[in-house]
Amino acid sequence: MSGLVPQHRQGTAGRLRPNPGTDVPLAHAIGREIIHAGLADHAFIERATSGFEEYRQLVEPWTLSLAEKVTGIPAAAIRGLAHVWTRDEQARLIRLPGDTELDNGTDHLQSLINLSLLTGHTGQQGSGVQRAPFRLVQQAPPVDLTDERYPVRLTTGRRLDSYNSSVQRGDSAAPLRRGECIELSSEDAEHYSVVVGEQVRVSTRRGSLVAPVWVDPALRPGLAFMALRLPADADINQQTVRASCPIAGAAEFTASAIRIEKLPVAAARN
Repeated sequence: MSGLVPQHRQGTAGRLRPNPGTDVPLAHAIGREIIHAGLADHAFIERATSGFEEYRQLVEPWTLSLAEKVTGIPAAAIRGLAHVWTRDEQARLIRLPGDTELDNGTDHLQSLINLSLLTGHTGQQGSGVQRAPFRLVQQAPPVDLTDERYPVRLTTGRRLDSYNSSVQRGDSAAPLRRGECIELSSEDAEHYSVVVGEQVRVSTRRGSLVAPVWVDPALRPGLAFMALRLPADADINQQTVRASCPIAGAAEFTASAIRIEKLPVAAARN
């Protein structure tokens, strides 16, 4: 959940990595824990919000154990984040590029806003004359489901060298910049018998491309990463899901199903 970061504790809570497409249930589980632990700011809720009871009923099924199964984050870590978020006066919602590049990106952000309303972490709270509503957002699985043919979940985004306009024009000379690659976990690299720099074919249900491998030990098995790049590189943008958020119109870039294929030696050299 990239948007929820207690700023001076990024080394712990800020490093949670939920399964792609599970930000909404993670937020719901955090909200439920806040309510059950008696940490909600009921004075603020009564004064400045509406729809709390409906929200409470919505998040009630999202126990820590269920959230762990769905998000891949340990229940204890979810509980810890809920308590840190509530008690840390420096906790803030931070919108990062890519947070809304989902077919349900608006729901993702609204589920985070609900946590701000639940705890009163809203900055200028005002008098509460105009009440802020809790939004009743439902969990929706990724549009592009993994299966036996496409068993790996691809998420896309930006790397550190990509946060400037020259990258978009194609004339970036940033020393950190390297050509595009497909980042795999150590376990998946071993499974496919590939090494760093080796060319592989990356296929989605819409097409395929060839890209070199990079191994990232921080990735979990079954999860791969590619950056949003220009056509001069491996242009994964053309192969991602043809779906968009019905509210914001943002395209779905971050949760495609892919297949990794090791290339024959001759093809890899070419």
